[in-house]
Amino acid sequence: MSLAKPMEKHLRVQDKVYLIDQLPLFAGLSSKEKLLIASNSTLVEYVKGDMVYKQGAASEALYCIVTGRVRMFIVRGNGTEETLDYLKRGSYFGIISLLTKEPHSASVKVVNDAIILKIEKEHFYKAAASIPRFAVTLSQSLSRRLRKKELGEKRMFESTIISVYGISNKIGVTTYAMNLALSLRTETRKNVILVEVGRLGGEALNLLGFGRDRKPLLMTSPFFSEDDARNSIFKHASGIDLMNILHHEDEYMDSRRAAAILSYLTDYYHYIILDLPADMDKELFDIIKQVDLVHVITTSEPASLSDTSKMIGELCGYCPEVEGKIYIVTTEYGKEPIAGFAERFAALKRNIFATLPDMSKKTDKTSSAVGTVIISRPQCGYSRTVRRLARQIGAVRLGLALGSGAALGLAHIGILKVLEEEGVTIDVLAGTSMGALVGGLWASGKSAADIEDIIGKFRRKIENIKLMDFTFPRSGMLKGIVVRNFLQKHFGDRTFYDLKLPFRVVACDIETRQEVVIDKGGLVDAVLASISVPGVFEPVRLDGKILVDGGIINPVPTNVLSLMGINKIIAVNTLPSPDDVVRSKKKVTNIFDIIVNSVQAGEYILAEMSCQNADVAMHPIVPTMDWYEFFKLDLAIARGEEEAKRFLPAIRELVSQ
Repeated sequence: MSLAKPMEKHLRVQDKVYLIDQLPLFAGLSSKEKLLIASNSTLVEYVKGDMVYKQGAASEALYCIVTGRVRMFIVRGNGTEETLDYLKRGSYFGIISLLTKEPHSASVKVVNDAIILKIEKEHFYKAAASIPRFAVTLSQSLSRRLRKKELGEKRMFESTIISVYGISNKIGVTTYAMNLALSLRTETRKNVILVEVGRLGGEALNLLGFGRDRKPLLMTSPFFSEDDARNSIFKHASGIDLMNILHHEDEYMDSRRAAAILSYLTDYYHYIILDLPADMDKELFDIIKQVDLVHVITTSEPASLSDTSKMIGELCGYCPEVEGKIYIVTTEYGKEPIAGFAERFAALKRNIFATLPDMSKKTDKTSSAVGTVIISRPQCGYSRTVRRLARQIGAVRLGLALGSGAALGLAHIGILKVLEEEGVTIDVLAGTSMGALVGGLWASGKSAADIEDIIGKFRRKIENIKLMDFTFPRSGMLKGIVVRNFLQKHFGDRTFYDLKLPFRVVACDIETRQEVVIDKGGLVDAVLASISVPGVFEPVRLDGKILVDGGIINPVPTNVLSLMGINKIIAVNTLPSPDDVVRSKKKVTNIFDIIVNSVQAGEYILAEMSCQNADVAMHPIVPTMDWYEFFKLDLAIARGEEEAKRFLPAIRELVSQ
């Protein structure tokens, strides 16, 4: 029996708006539209084992997971259960039955205690009619999820078709497609097939040890035989399947057959990777119309950039609907470093999705060990990048939110040390104040030990005093020039574009009192803005805004990660609680203490609220340490290590999900 119960007695509408702000489904909505959703929805608590709804039941609501996890499964004719998927925070379900008005094709059961936002059918239709952007998002989701499979009973799941195309066959296109397929299988544990379309065919099969004597599937007829397709699929020991589609240059390739094949594959595979040849023609453009994502592979060379820009223009001109599906992946492959050519790439008027480090001086045709780098060298930069992209596509990325706390935030270094020792891969990093400083250094490629060395100069109290460059207090008592010089020394001219992993910095626009999330431009300005305690440091003027310490509005930025679609979040709050402060018996002795303690009093409450959105929330507090005592670095780092080791079981469980 379900013990699910509404939470409305404990919540205001504003509280629900706050929670809705954390859910990617509603990210593009205005404040007014989110308020409408909040007013027409209910938060429901479920306990482990509760059934949200059963297969065959009539649709009654849209469900969106705020916390917890659910299992989606079907019951086969013999009574056995077959799991279709596990859904976590930010995922939504019930949409297919609502929009098709058919009974639920699967059952949903709560795996861990959960809070779920429920929008009843009547209110759902009202919201869809009143909020066009909401309706468009849901209709796009429906088009991807309405892929059916007959296995005695009807089942539905969402398939994603990704085409990989490069302006040349010699820049590792097949290697990328193959390693992306392997990574998707490893990271998501879902069904993946790599479909190689080519004039000759068989390169991926050869790299994976199958040889070139396998039977390809020809695409010279509009007629489609499922037997032909099944006989052209080969299974690899890694768990992925492969298919080779042969397209002779002198023969017409019927795009209708390609669409039918893809439709057939969506019945069996969650991810379909299409490796397309560089010599594209109209028929291959027609294939791209059928896909969900287009990964365009290019290099940093001017000629490659020019050809890529021209090709994307032609593609979007032929099928405008792919415009929002294109993601550019650059490859170094022994060429000039990726940093520094952003200006040349600006002509493409689109962001670079990822940069693939040079994995070898050899080409990807030399050996299977080079081609399947994700298997042969899983810890090299290329493999780590591709795995990170696979986790992004598969919505299983792990995010880390590092909070504010001044010197207390040095505990972040200890946290990072343990994560490094455990080999925990962080996909996205968000930081506020001291979390922005430590996080920025880590995201730029420095290890936790490197960061300890950098901050180590402050073990000498005299170095702490040198930070005090007093000025006439018009907007702050300290100019911040010494701090800027320190940041400049260690960040240089690096921008967010040059970082090793996605990074977000939180600051506060003091004029509008709004959160500002910085993800582009120079790191020095971004970090300086985030650490500029109001009243202590002069604000930073950036892009027409007057920015101060992000901690006063968002001390632990879990929401920033949630809105990026991250559904596995580790949060670190180094701010002391009121009880911690009382136990420490610290005395307020000067104006700096008054300002910082006043700021941190409010920050702690906000930080605790933010940590409720995390899967793992750590609180490494050093009772004997004060906000300005950077010379107690060793104590803070040791406390961070201790806290991280205490939470290792929870972190390992989170990573394994």
